[in-house]
Amino acid sequence: MYRIILVDDEPLILAGIASLINWEDHGCTIAGKATNGPSAYEMIMSQRPDIVITDIRMPVMDGLALIEKCQAAGFHCPFIVLTNLEEFALARKALSLGACEYLVKLNLTPQELVKALDRAKESCRMWERTQISREMPVSLPELLGQYINRRILLQKTDSSCPESLGALMPQLYLLVFTIRHTSIPFLPDEQTADIKQLTPHIMDILGGLSSRFFHAAAILPPPVFSHPNGFLMAAAVRPGENGQTISTFCSKALNALRTYFELTAAFGISAPAGTEERLDACFAEAQAALEAYYYDSADPIVFFSGQSIHQSQARDFNINFLKKDLSASIQQNDSERLGEIFRQIIDLFTQCRPSREAAASACINMYSYLSGFFEQSAEESQDIFPYTINIAGYITQFTSLADILAWLDSLRGRLCQLLSDRKNQSSDILAQQARQYVDAHYQEKLSLAEIAEHLNISTGYLSIVFKRFTGTTLSDYIAQVKIEHAKELIDSHQYLMYEISDMLGFENPYYFSRVFKKVTGISPRNYEKRT
Repeated sequence: MYRIILVDDEPLILAGIASLINWEDHGCTIAGKATNGPSAYEMIMSQRPDIVITDIRMPVMDGLALIEKCQAAGFHCPFIVLTNLEEFALARKALSLGACEYLVKLNLTPQELVKALDRAKESCRMWERTQISREMPVSLPELLGQYINRRILLQKTDSSCPESLGALMPQLYLLVFTIRHTSIPFLPDEQTADIKQLTPHIMDILGGLSSRFFHAAAILPPPVFSHPNGFLMAAAVRPGENGQTISTFCSKALNALRTYFELTAAFGISAPAGTEERLDACFAEAQAALEAYYYDSADPIVFFSGQSIHQSQARDFNINFLKKDLSASIQQNDSERLGEIFRQIIDLFTQCRPSREAAASACINMYSYLSGFFEQSAEESQDIFPYTINIAGYITQFTSLADILAWLDSLRGRLCQLLSDRKNQSSDILAQQARQYVDAHYQEKLSLAEIAEHLNISTGYLSIVFKRFTGTTLSDYIAQVKIEHAKELIDSHQYLMYEISDMLGFENPYYFSRVFKKVTGISPRNYEKRT
């Protein structure tokens, strides 16, 4: 049995994880639980567990500090860290410290937890094998990967460069690249492979490919910068070769990703390092080149050529001023109007060119707002509007502004189709319900607002729907129903005109007379005298 210690400062989270699976079925047992870093450290050092699952953010001592303190004390075991959606930078650091996996709390399912445990158990077995073979020589690619990890990701500037790597510096390039699915649907279906799960296979394919092109190369898994599917690669071309070799490799990598996984990528490539002192600058160059792709995605292979980090003029980019129009189009089931508003939104994104963070935030904000209009329909919410957290995680994987525009267009298509379908399916029903309400309440002072409130729709939408399916306005229909009953009452010769006016909910006899004449063409008195 693998012994597990759970660490989280929220007792409900601890209880939830503990009850998520039957641990014994997976060869594990919970050896202890801790609600803060210091007590977790004492428990770990005394019980020496096989695996630790810890929250990344905790007071006093967070998950990162816990990992570092355990390692400093000479204790090594696989750590699985729990994060929130926006904590990719912390998750990346945890992985660089030796954590074997990270899990997003809000996305945590029994299946995801079991997969993480399987990877942690494999890490345990690998650690045992590593201990046995620690004295075996390290290959040049492995040495390069270890050095780049310490020097770039861990920022250990005092790390001495091995002599064998120093000779590679004049021909060494740094590449940062992001991977996504080839298409940008509104949301991937259940058949779409999870890039996170494919990462080991991706690294195997690209690692084998790189050995054919470079003197030495190493790929570090995500997240190595702000993008959840962002990789870092160090590649040293052979003497006499140059960036053309890098470009050819990237082209082959794109083809392999598409062929094997139906994925694509965008590459940002630095200038040659030259010396080890320039490695940090090379990392920044590669990121600047990749960011240039975000704004101009014509070519997914971008070499650094003096680009600087883009400072968007739209620091406070938002589309809140369009929310009123969006809500009106949805309430009225007006798919054409909704499509026009979305075209305005897409034009704003295109013209303002917001940063990836600002664009993603605007999309998530808009999605959350729109989904609120469909919460009363469980079927619509589930099929058309998945949880906002799922959409947010998906949007943060986009590599370019073009990806975001494609997603907006996909969302527009789904919403317009929904409104069109809903209008065809329910508008006639609403019109019939409005007629039934008037027929049953004709003796009351009826109004468009009252009937719309009863049907739980907007007055504007009710007005449009009723006119479309009856050929008359709701006000005219109310008047017709009341006057037909007024005729019956007049013909009975039992009531005075002011009594009939009051019985049918008119404000006064004068208004009753006006409406009667408008509907019939004669006054109530003349109608009474006609025979």
